[in-house]
Amino acid sequence: MSDTPLLKLRRAAALAIVTALWCWLLTAAHGIWSLGLVGGYLDGGRIPLYPSLPVTYGSFFIDSFSALFVAFLFTFGFSVALPRAYHLPSACIAWVIGAFIGLGGIAFVYQIDFGTTFGPFEATLELILHPFVTPVWLVLGLAGTAFFTIPFRKT
Repeated sequence: MSDTPLLKLRRAAALAIVTALWCWLLTAAHGIWSLGLVGGYLDGGRIPLYPSLPVTYGSFFIDSFSALFVAFLFTFGFSVALPRAYHLPSACIAWVIGAFIGLGGIAFVYQIDFGTTFGPFEATLELILHPFVTPVWLVLGLAGTAFFTIPFRKT
């Protein structure tokens, strides 16, 4: 029996919400670790673009909001357009795309402290990505996406 269009849209929306929230949480956590803790911005630092604002945990969530938005749009679009067998790979792809765009949003805010000659995503590569933590973050993100989306992918 085939899904009704409304059921398909509801399932796609639920899958997209879960994937996007997980993406946003882990992207902000990666930014908190890499720039907030290791970079020292949480120790009384100021946001370079807005020196009157202190750096807080919440500011990393605000800076990485694009991860939530992009992951939701990609997951929803893929889930509506593709058959259910492709929902897990498409959610994982959407998570990765959203996460790296979210990291780019964080890096954009802090890049002015390190120079103004960065190209697109060059600041992300230089300021945030770490040879050990970033692969662990990716594996945790993809495993969490697969785990948290199980109820929405069941037949």
